Amino acid sequence: MQKTINVEGMMCVKCEGRVTKALNALEGVEVVKVSHEENVAVVEAADSVADQTLVDAVVNAGYAAAMA
Repeated sequence: MQKTINVEGMMCVKCEGRVTKALNALEGVEVVKVSHEENVAVVEAADSVADQTLVDAVVNAGYAAAMA
């Protein structure tokens, strides 16, 4: 299932890397594409991965996040 997360506070490629790493660490996440220019993270994940789990991972990485 594809899910899109709006991410606030990313300024550069390093920020993208932090968000990517945080999301990839979650069980059930298969593919992560992050863009600091568009302020989004697009995740391919199993249906069992809750939206709040994705948001929490981004917030714990230091960024504001909400499901799109």
